[in-house]
Amino acid sequence: MAGSIVDFEATIAAILLIALCLLTLSVYRLYLHPLANVPGPKLAALTSWHELWYDCFQGGGGQHAFKMREMHDMYVGPIIRINPWEVHIDGLADPAFWNVLYSQTNKLDKDSWFYNGFGSGLSTVATSSSDLHRARRGAISSYFSAGHVRKYEPMVLAHVSTLISRLQDCSRKDQVVDLANAYRCLTLDVVTSFSVPEPRKMLELEDFGRGFNGLMRDFSKMITLQRHMKVVIPLLELIPDWVGNAMDSSGSIQQLVDWRMSFVRAAQQAIHRKGIPPPGQEASILDTLYSAPELAQKDKIMKYFVEEATTITSAGTETTASTLGLFTYHVLANRDILDNLLAELLGIAGDHTELMGLRMLEKLPYLQACINEALRLSNPVTGRLPRLNPRAPTTYTTPDGKSTYILPPKTVMSMSMPDMHFNTSIFPSPHTFKPSRWTDSSPEHLKEMHRYLVPFSKGSRSCLGIEVAKMELVLTAGNVFQKLGSAMQLWETTERDVSWAHDFFAPYIPVDAKGLRVKIGSLS
Repeated sequence: MAGSIVDFEATIAAILLIALCLLTLSVYRLYLHPLANVPGPKLAALTSWHELWYDCFQGGGGQHAFKMREMHDMYVGPIIRINPWEVHIDGLADPAFWNVLYSQTNKLDKDSWFYNGFGSGLSTVATSSSDLHRARRGAISSYFSAGHVRKYEPMVLAHVSTLISRLQDCSRKDQVVDLANAYRCLTLDVVTSFSVPEPRKMLELEDFGRGFNGLMRDFSKMITLQRHMKVVIPLLELIPDWVGNAMDSSGSIQQLVDWRMSFVRAAQQAIHRKGIPPPGQEASILDTLYSAPELAQKDKIMKYFVEEATTITSAGTETTASTLGLFTYHVLANRDILDNLLAELLGIAGDHTELMGLRMLEKLPYLQACINEALRLSNPVTGRLPRLNPRAPTTYTTPDGKSTYILPPKTVMSMSMPDMHFNTSIFPSPHTFKPSRWTDSSPEHLKEMHRYLVPFSKGSRSCLGIEVAKMELVLTAGNVFQKLGSAMQLWETTERDVSWAHDFFAPYIPVDAKGLRVKIGSLS
């Protein structure tokens, strides 16, 4: 009996101690924390579970980006506290701060908590330290330079040619095509041609990888959950292949497993051959990493190579595909825009039967205007981009000059791309696809729009694959519309079917959306 009483008293004491600790932490975060004077919901200041709810559960997940917009509107200010350690700056109210936070000279670290969703922090995109990032980015920056990327134009054109051939075959069979999935197959084939020795060849799949693409969406959601619960992906990797295959008879899970294993094999090859490709074969990204003098030999390990290849491939697939999808929808949905684009393309193509290259297409002002609008409306990265200064405080003054906040070292600060692109003072009628804004604006306004068009971010941490993405967009949009544009028409597709509804770092359409469905009429 005495032992039971002691155990009971110890349990009560433990509960009271935990309650006291939680109460103390709550009082500190709400009233004594350096960010206590920053506007925002009390629950967000108390716990990151507020963000977890909107990130992973509310409305199917991926809703926190929209919640932040509500918070800015509710607290009527350019700065809000979105979790216990982070503030978010509103690009609608203070777009100029983007060029301060993400400037080339502002050597800030990334928030490791946020980017841990992408793995263990080994890949370039997930590296938190600005110094380490400089070395890792430097190791592969030459691979993604404009000059080097241009060497791969024939490869990209070959994939575009395969896409067009597949679409022509669908036309002959009078099939409805989900171009959203077709574009994902294209971008995945292109980026794996860069990142691994064995490209995926998704364009050869009869259904354009519908099941695989759906599974990739689910995997993106898991990355968001991994940010909050770091055991999610390690637990998933423990599931035997036969269990996953038994749960999915379509073979999509096996395709995802094969996709992941291709990076393991690529890493093994690069390490085995010490970064030197066989005669006649181009060096892969991983070969370049292995040979890079910027990296210490002890850092050139399997896990790093696998994470780097996986992240580069993932980043280069959904982002570019979603932009191509939005481009196609809006051009087909507006007859005047379609006619203007076709007139420009046919004017330069003439009787040209081969696919057009970059030299021809990148000079076309209306095509470039349509691409700019697609990049602006699609927001290839919808997730916020958190940064922190580990060494010094940051002073933030609101644009009206009425409030100044001293943010201590290690305070996480972030902004979001959609806020910039939907700013009405920079882009009037921001939700309208309007290529003419890029062709008819004054030189001053055009300069301002280019300054705040940030689909690849800016500064030392801007997107590594910008030149690849731009090449894919120009070659695909130009050639697909030159060959098929006059015969394509939307089929039971509305703007909602291509619109951003979930933020899993990249934009995702509603779960029940039907996709970008088109029919391609007679090509004779």
